[in-house]
Amino acid sequence: MLAYAHYINDARIKSYVRTLEDHGHRVDVVALRSEGESSIEHRPTGTIFRVMDKYQGDSKLAYAWSYLRFFLKALLFLARRSFRDRYDVIHVHNMPNVLVFAAIVPKMLGARLLLDVHDLMTVNYMAKFHVGEHNSRVQILKIEQRISSMFADRVICADHNQQDYLVEHCGVAGKKITVLMNLPNAELFGPTPSNKQKTEDAFRIVYHGTIAHRLGIDLILRAVALVADRIPAELWMYGSGDYLPEALALSTELGLDEKVHFSRSFFPVEQIPEIVCGMDLGIIGNRRNLACDKYMLPVKLLEYVYLGVPVVAPRLGVIGRYFDDTMLRFYEPENVEQMASAIVELYSNREQRERLARTAMIFYQKHNIKAQADCYLDLMSERKSGLYPVSEHHA
Repeated sequence: MLAYAHYINDARIKSYVRTLEDHGHRVDVVALRSEGESSIEHRPTGTIFRVMDKYQGDSKLAYAWSYLRFFLKALLFLARRSFRDRYDVIHVHNMPNVLVFAAIVPKMLGARLLLDVHDLMTVNYMAKFHVGEHNSRVQILKIEQRISSMFADRVICADHNQQDYLVEHCGVAGKKITVLMNLPNAELFGPTPSNKQKTEDAFRIVYHGTIAHRLGIDLILRAVALVADRIPAELWMYGSGDYLPEALALSTELGLDEKVHFSRSFFPVEQIPEIVCGMDLGIIGNRRNLACDKYMLPVKLLEYVYLGVPVVAPRLGVIGRYFDDTMLRFYEPENVEQMASAIVELYSNREQRERLARTAMIFYQKHNIKAQADCYLDLMSERKSGLYPVSEHHA
């Protein structure tokens, strides 16, 4: 596994690793280092190599240099390591897509190469800088996506909207793409008692994940401020991100210091069930932009649904492709008043909350976790000449 990411809180990567380990494979991970983590962590089924820290800041040049440093470190690491451990598969996670070329040496030595498109770089760029499809840099990113996909043996993406975009806008061969959604791994995500004391006079709302402006953290805070005098709402925000200082300041400005609880840090994926179970409501605040509206199905939404927590969510295109009004309590994106009304409505109607949570689980009847894991294992063991039996191979 190769990823410019922190392994500790990346549910998608951890789910892949757990699936492979459960089927007798050995898995090494090359990733970023978080504060307090060791550079090398030996595990019974593989090793985690944390090759550098992640840049945190606003400098585009510094971000580009951070990506380049990671690419070079990964290139040298995999080249050296491949002569000692002949990897069967290198599974590369974007961003960026060109990270697949860091695996050129193991590929030359016979390893299969999978490119996992967590996020569409073109779409994220257009959303962030408010430019259109014909922008010159967007065109360059499309070429980067296409060339990287051509170099990989297989391309994985996180939802069917992403698949459509890769084919129609980036020229990636459809037969090369497999959709593997961000479904919770059954061993990582199981309902568990919360370690927090539940009180009947508190209505507990949860948000977990990245604290970012594009994800509507400020909108969620403003909605809670609107209902604070009407219902006994508490908001628990678990996670961190570039927007955290602004979120803390806004919470104080809105007089929510007693109502909103920030963890102020990321957390291991394994803690999500403990965080979420026992909460009354999960909340999604994503803004309406190209990325969030069409190509970014919130992972936290799938986790809330899996753990039986009803959800208030914006009526965005990608969410509407998989969920309807019988499954989620929708509001119009960026409409704080509607979000607040949805919170009050569900507070007042426990039966509706239970019905939403129950109906939303239909999603997992259609998108079967075990079937997806089997599909992934087939991709890992696929050869041009067919499939070989699953055995103890390196990944």
